[in-house]
Amino acid sequence: MCIETKVLKFKAKYIIMGKGKDLFGHYNDLAKEKGPGSEESKYAGVLFQSLLMLGERRTFELLEEADEKGKKLKLEYNTNAKASSACPCGVTLT
Repeated sequence: MCIETKVLKFKAKYIIMGKGKDLFGHYNDLAKEKGPGSEESKYAGVLFQSLLMLGERRTFELLEEADEKGKKLKLEYNTNAKASSACPCGVTLT
């Protein structure tokens, strides 16, 4: 693979994931600034969990969609699980 091809692939990946990746970084910076226990920190945790569950591409796409619609990502939980041991089963926009 030549250098020009690598550069084009990087540019394409940045265009696809650029805004979502920037939003992810922005929310993490806010969380660091506000500190543990803040709403910003809790939301950064939601974003990180989404990253683990869905991967970079889908999380960044959802972040861009949420930004465009004025919404936020929210973790979904199985209604049959006990509240104390519930693990998220999905991510939605609210």
